[in-house]
Amino acid sequence: MFEFTDSSATNADPVTGKGEETRVAKGPAGSHAISGSWRVTKIDSVSDNGLSFTYKVEGDSLTMTTPTGQSYTAKLDGTEAPYKGDPGTSSVSVKRLDKNTIEETDKRDGKVIAVARITVSADGKSMTVAVDDKLHGTSSQFVAVKQ
Repeated sequence: MFEFTDSSATNADPVTGKGEETRVAKGPAGSHAISGSWRVTKIDSVSDNGLSFTYKVEGDSLTMTTPTGQSYTAKLDGTEAPYKGDPGTSSVSVKRLDKNTIEETDKRDGKVIAVARITVSADGKSMTVAVDDKLHGTSSQFVAVKQ
């Protein structure tokens, strides 16, 4: 079990949450009990400011903003643009794949760290986000509901 407080966004309230992890590899012999590799298996809660984001398409550009200060505005043709407010992501590119789907590629210092496929439902009330985490070799998916 874990609880976290993420205050890396210095211009907003910290994001907080709770969850569970499972050990996937032991640490070196004689090391502290917490040593080793762990994988998140369950997220029980995350504060609202860590779950909210806004996308806005204007012309040939997409703007993304969050309550914690992350943002970007990028052309929908795959051109790289600055990613602001996130110490772990330095640039982003987005490409329109079809009328309901975009692909977002996040980079840190020129290296791809994640690729997300974002698909808006036919009724426009939700969107599915499938993330391929290149840094950790994992994938995840969630459904966001329009507010």
